[in-house]
Amino acid sequence: MTQSIDLREFDLFAFCRSGDTADGEVALRELPRILAETAAQAPASAPDERFRFQVHGMAREEAGEPGRAPVRRLFLDLSVEGSVWLNCQRCLEAYAEPVSTATRFEVVATEEEADAAPMDDDEVDVIAGSKRFSLLTLIEDEVLLALPVAPKHAVCESVHESLVTGADGQVEPEVEATPEEEKRPSPFAALANLKTKH
Repeated sequence: MTQSIDLREFDLFAFCRSGDTADGEVALRELPRILAETAAQAPASAPDERFRFQVHGMAREEAGEPGRAPVRRLFLDLSVEGSVWLNCQRCLEAYAEPVSTATRFEVVATEEEADAAPMDDDEVDVIAGSKRFSLLTLIEDEVLLALPVAPKHAVCESVHESLVTGADGQVEPEVEATPEEEKRPSPFAALANLKTKH
């Protein structure tokens, strides 16, 4: 069942137990940590750009230990799509980096349970639920995790003049030799001279 929820505060446990679904949009201006990552040269309309999200809760009964009642596990599926204006590290121009995430979370009762959960399951993250849970914070976390460490255009129209292509084909800062470095003998040349003396 699709329902309307308060993104800043809702009962996550009840949402998952009921198998509810919600979707909607969140403006960038509501996500201050993402706004802080936005390129200074982004369009003036950037804070009003929106992320689309869909969230679905579910409960799953699993057999407990012999002689004990079944265990009910709660899960939350969250997908987020949108874009963030970042500075390209090759041309230094602002560009819109697409963001598309889909994550399944297991919802546990406390932060201690979440911290103690094994980390060997790559398909499920564990989070602590709450009756006053902020979906905005979770959406913001997921967008931050999706941002590239080194943002770049797929193809740059030009490379910034302060950058040159290194020997490995990567764009690197240009380094000019100082007059002192130009006069200084190469250490390899000095080593070669030592070898010829023996």
